[in-house]
Amino acid sequence: MHRRTVRKSAIALGVGVVGIAAAAFAAGPALGAPQPAKATVAGSAPSWAGSATVVGKPTAGQTVDFSVVLPLRNATTVEQLARAVSDPTSPQYHRYLSPTQFNAQFAPSSTSVNNVTSYLRAQGLSVSGVATGNRWVNASGTVAQVNKAFGTSLTTFRHEGTRVTAAAHPATVPATVKPYVAGIAGLGTESQARPDHVKLAGPSAKPTPKSNAPAPSVCSNYWAQHSQTVPQAYSGKDSYPTYICGYLPDQLQSAYGLKKSIANGTDGSGVTVAITDAYGSPTMLADANQYSKNQDLPTFAPGQYTEKLAKPFNKQGQCAGEEGWNGEETLDVEAVHAMAPGAKIAYYGAQNCDEGLDNVLNDIVQTRSADIVSNSWSSIEALDTASDINKEHSIFAQGTIEGIGFYFSTGDFGDNISGGAPQASPGYPASDPMVTGVGGTSLGIDAAGNYEFETGWGSDIDRVDTSNYQTYTEPLPGEFSIGAGGGTSTVFDQPWYQKRAVPTELSRKFGDSPARVSPDVALNADPYTGFLIGQTVDGSYTESSIGGTSLSTPMFAAIQALVSQGLPTPIGAANPTLYSLGGTAYRDILPTKEPVAIANPAGTYLLTFDHDSSLQTTFGYDDVTGLGTPNGQSFLNAETRVAGF
Repeated sequence: MHRRTVRKSAIALGVGVVGIAAAAFAAGPALGAPQPAKATVAGSAPSWAGSATVVGKPTAGQTVDFSVVLPLRNATTVEQLARAVSDPTSPQYHRYLSPTQFNAQFAPSSTSVNNVTSYLRAQGLSVSGVATGNRWVNASGTVAQVNKAFGTSLTTFRHEGTRVTAAAHPATVPATVKPYVAGIAGLGTESQARPDHVKLAGPSAKPTPKSNAPAPSVCSNYWAQHSQTVPQAYSGKDSYPTYICGYLPDQLQSAYGLKKSIANGTDGSGVTVAITDAYGSPTMLADANQYSKNQDLPTFAPGQYTEKLAKPFNKQGQCAGEEGWNGEETLDVEAVHAMAPGAKIAYYGAQNCDEGLDNVLNDIVQTRSADIVSNSWSSIEALDTASDINKEHSIFAQGTIEGIGFYFSTGDFGDNISGGAPQASPGYPASDPMVTGVGGTSLGIDAAGNYEFETGWGSDIDRVDTSNYQTYTEPLPGEFSIGAGGGTSTVFDQPWYQKRAVPTELSRKFGDSPARVSPDVALNADPYTGFLIGQTVDGSYTESSIGGTSLSTPMFAAIQALVSQGLPTPIGAANPTLYSLGGTAYRDILPTKEPVAIANPAGTYLLTFDHDSSLQTTFGYDDVTGLGTPNGQSFLNAETRVAGF
C-alpha cells in the first residue's frame, strides 16, 4: 500500500519538502577522505521507487532535461495572501497584485539563481535558461552526469504495469547549495501529463455476421432517438437507447439553461480564456471557424483567437506526438467557443507534455495574459514526485494572487487504479487546493433540447457474446471501462472552503487528518453523451464525437467567462466562491434509482452509467461530481452576487 509520507509538509512554497521521506534517505556519516556535507532534496524521487520492480537503467549517455526549482521569498506569506484574495469573507478579497508586484515581494532571489547555476555548471551540466520570475533553472545532462551531480541513480522500473524512469532515491546537493533549492523536477518520466479526452469504445473484434444478429441501428442525436436490441438486461429489458452521435453547442447551451443569457449578450465578451496543451494543431483556427459556421455560432473576430506555440516541439515519442494531442486541442477551443462565443481565447501550445506545460503556465502568470485558464490534462497524484507538485503549486499560488483562475480536468480513469496508481488516487493538478477540479457526468438531452437527466460519469461495459447474441460475456454490469477522476488527496490537507461541504468519510479516507478531495464541480464528460467537434484529419475536415473531463473542463471555464463578463474584478481562484453559493446554484447529481444504460448501434455491447470505479455519487458533495453541475441562470446569478461584491 502507498504510504502517505508527504502529506501536510510536502507542499511548502520555496522551502522544499520535509518529513518522513526526507528522514528515510538522510545522508549517513562520510567514510574515508573528508567529503563536502550533503543535504537531501526531499521529494525529488517518487515515494513508490523503493518498492517498485527494477527492470534496468537508462543508458549512461542518454540526455535528461530537468529543472531545479528555486525557493520563493516569504513563502508563508504567499499562502496566506493567496487565501485572503480568494476568500469572499476577507477584507483583501479580490485585491490582487500584478506580476511585477508579486515578483518584487516573493520571486526567488538572484543569489539563488547564481548559486544553483554555478553548481550545475561545475558538475558539467548545461544550463539552458532561467524561467521568468526566477522560478527555476532549466538544465540538462547525461544520465551519468545527473547521477553524479545529485548522488542518485536514475532507474527504469516496472510500476503497476507501466515502464517508467525515475530517481531510485532522492537527490542530494552540497549543504551550502541546499538553501537555494526547493526541489528538482523532471528527473523521471513518471509525472508526464496526458490529455483527458476519450472516444467511443468499439467492439473488441469485428463479429462474424450471424443470422440472429440484430439489425444495425444508428447513433442518436438526442436521448433515446434510436435504440438497439441486446440480450435481456435490467428487469428483463432487451432494448436500449443508442449512444449520442455528439451533442451540438445549441443543445448544450439549452440543456444547461444558458442559451437565453448567451443570446442576450452574456457571452463572455471582454474575458480572456487561456487554454494550455502540448503542441498545437496547424488547422486550429480554420477548423474552429468551419465548425462555427456549420453550427450557427459566430466565427472568431479578428484578434479574438490568438496562439503562442513553444517551438520546436520535442519529446513526441514520450508524449503521444502532435497527432495524439490535436484532437484534445480542437476540443478545448471549440468547447470554450461553444459556451462563451464572445470570449477571447489565447491558446498556449507547450513544447512537450512534461516541463513544457510548466513553462507555458509560468508564461501566463508572469504576463497575466488571461483571467481564466482551462487545462484538460493531468497526471496521477500518487505517481508524481513532491518536487513536481511543489513546482506547479507555486505557479497556481502566484496566479491566485494575481486574480487568475485555473481549471483542471480530473482525468478519465476513475480512482486511477486502472491507470497505474498504487491505491485510489486523484489526478493532479486537479487535486491542488488552488485550482478548480472539474469532474464529469453523463447527460441526457431530449428532442427539444431540454435537460432530461444527469448521472455521474462512470461506465461499466459488458460485451455481447456474438456467437449467439443471447448472452453477455460477463455478469452484468460487466467491467469498469472509463469514468471521471476524483478522490482524496494524500498530498494536500483539507482547504478551509471544503470543511462544511465534504463528508468526513471522504476527507478522512486515509487518516485522522482531513484532506483535500476533488472534484469541485462537474459537467457533461461521457463520450457516449459527448460533444461533436470539427477537425482536419489527413487533410480533410471531419466532424466526430469526443468526451472526457477534457470536455467538462473547457465548458466550465467558458461558463466562468459568462459570470466574469462585466465584473469589477476577475473571479480569480474560484473554489472559495463556488463553495459559498448553495441554494439552487447547482444540480445535485444523485445515484440512479434504476440502471441507466445504452447500447452501441451494432448491438455488441451494453454500457451501464453511474459506475465509476470506487468513486460514487451521493446526496450533496461527492467524489465524482463535487458540488454538482451549474444550474443555468441560478448559477450565473449566485456567483455574480458573490464574485461581484
